Amino acid sequence: MNAELQGRVVAVTGASKGIGLALVRALTAAGAQVIAGARSVDGVQVPGATFLPLDVTDEVSVQAFADRAAAAGVDALVNNAGVGAFMPVQDITPDEYHRVMDTNVKGTLLVTRALIPHFQARHAAGQGSQVVNVTSDVSNRTFANGALYTASKYGQRAMTHALAHEGQGYGLRVTEVRSGMVDTYFAGSQPGESHKADWLKPEDVADAILYALSVPARVRIDEILLHPTVQEVAYP
Repeated sequence: MNAELQGRVVAVTGASKGIGLALVRALTAAGAQVIAGARSVDGVQVPGATFLPLDVTDEVSVQAFADRAAAAGVDALVNNAGVGAFMPVQDITPDEYHRVMDTNVKGTLLVTRALIPHFQARHAAGQGSQVVNVTSDVSNRTFANGALYTASKYGQRAMTHALAHEGQGYGLRVTEVRSGMVDTYFAGSQPGESHKADWLKPEDVADAILYALSVPARVRIDEILLHPTVQEVAYP
């Protein structure tokens, strides 16, 4: 158990696999209650977690999720849901643009916005809250074939920074977690593929998020940047 997380209530999006599922397991093992949302939650069970269907691009779905989380007394939100796509600029279609931007940017906006009144009410009652946005190490750099994906991560980063400024007025601590290459289902791949043997594991990123959530209330972790050692060194 983690004394700082014992009894906490954390909402996690994109929670049915990869980083999200690893985080749900880590949080419940640390003694937190988790409200876990994902597009498909059929057959996903973790003791201590409540899995709810969630489409982060749909306002009705988001509000239903946020209402359940608020009713449970949620004190932290982890925006983890995301998709990837890599292609030359000339190949980006409007449909693909909306698929990526709506999930990564609009989704982060909708879920966060839906819980801000609850976090403000917590502040009025003398309680703090947290938001952790899981973005990417490319939230401030780009590369060939990365225009669409990195644009979405730049957008998430800008939203994270703006929220941190605004949230300081109502006791909201905001953290951006930026990971390099992770062995997940990202961009249609499968975990365990041979070329990803030395990449970060979902549990590595989950541990970073746990750290941000578990520091004392006097501490705000603004940003965590982590890479596998096999990835080329990349700083802001």
